[in-house]
Amino acid sequence: MIPRNGWKAFEVISVGNDPISDGFSYAMPGTFDGLGAWISSPGTLSVPINHETGDGSISEVNLNVAALKTAIANTIGGGSPGVSFVSSARQAYGRWSNDGGVSWIPTVDATTTTFGRFCSGQSYEPEEFGQGRGFADNVYITGEEGGTNRLFALDLANRDFYRISGLAGTAPGGVGGIPFDSWENAAALDTGETNHVALLLSPDGGTSRMQLYIGEKGKDRFGAASGDFLARNGLAYGSYYYLNDALPSSGISLDGTLDATPAGALVSSKLEDVDTSPVDPTKVVLGDEDSGVFTFDFNLDFSGGSFNAAASGFTITKIHNHANDLDGAIGDADNVEWTDATTLGGTSYPEGLIFVNEDSGTVNGETWMSRPDGSGLTLIADNIGIATATESTGVLDVSALVGYMPGSIILTANQGSIASLTVLINPQAAVSIPEPAGWLLICLAAAGQFRRFRA
Repeated sequence: MIPRNGWKAFEVISVGNDPISDGFSYAMPGTFDGLGAWISSPGTLSVPINHETGDGSISEVNLNVAALKTAIANTIGGGSPGVSFVSSARQAYGRWSNDGGVSWIPTVDATTTTFGRFCSGQSYEPEEFGQGRGFADNVYITGEEGGTNRLFALDLANRDFYRISGLAGTAPGGVGGIPFDSWENAAALDTGETNHVALLLSPDGGTSRMQLYIGEKGKDRFGAASGDFLARNGLAYGSYYYLNDALPSSGISLDGTLDATPAGALVSSKLEDVDTSPVDPTKVVLGDEDSGVFTFDFNLDFSGGSFNAAASGFTITKIHNHANDLDGAIGDADNVEWTDATTLGGTSYPEGLIFVNEDSGTVNGETWMSRPDGSGLTLIADNIGIATATESTGVLDVSALVGYMPGSIILTANQGSIASLTVLINPQAAVSIPEPAGWLLICLAAAGQFRRFRA
């Protein structure tokens, strides 16, 4: 990728690369797409990378955090990275289960599997939305865009890969289980309580209907109490609902509803990536390749202890129009990322920033940044003029994981014959300031004050 408007960049890894002396004989497959990131051990940032190939797979690229931070600082200073920071690369899972963990199939590369076209993906930390809320484990969710149309969950810590489409048991209230479809991605929403998970499901093709999965935590596919990986993460027992509305051509639609019938469901031929706002995790950004970029704001009702679809709803706001196959203008939206609140260059972004990658018919990928209301639109990178590169794909803010303010350090991928992963550095990149060791930050809600106390 070529950085624009003051941004800087350096490459992480490319197709065919096999890090020397890492203990694995694994050359990176091509057609990079969705990304995740998590701190897998002290000092190690692990990055799962999807490969949207006919014989699909997911790689795990491990980066030495200290060396990566040195490379970032060197680049900000006007030089080259100057250090090696990729410690290893291998397949992201050591085994996979087609029956919910009853039996396992060992695997080290794509020659022993028949997965197809993994597109966008997303990693989640335990209790992402607060104590007991969200997933219980480090989970990576991704799906096949075509072929057998399966959704998967990767237990990142144990490197176990589970098929979840067609396996989750039927909870009351909606359409049973987790469906098959041409999955682009899923975005986890905050339910506001601890007994359920909610996933907004975006299919690129297939039914072309957006769906919301509600899973009950702590139950196996038969509804019995269980503590295994799928059960404790709400992926073994649940139901899904259709989003009843249409993407607005402009402005905002205020009357979205949820029900168990496809009549009136939100339909679009090119629903693409979805990502949750860390500031308000009832909000999601959607990239639609034919229509533009949209934000959703959900009101999910669990007040009676179970999900009440009739009392729930959502709004949709269009934040960017679609300029079809036009370089230098936002359009053909594909992968998206919504960052946490941040302050960069003295400017506050209390709702965070949104990044958008393109899948343009011009075969030139572009990466854009804006506020969540669509203002401040800026081109930050593209691959125009690089004959061997095509669309820009996975995009992910890893700033906090490497000690920077959100929106400072972005990972992005591109496809083509030299598919690669790139670090993009904001010209306003700022190191985050940690709390002093041994101090606690306590919020006195009644007084609306924050005070620090020595631990």
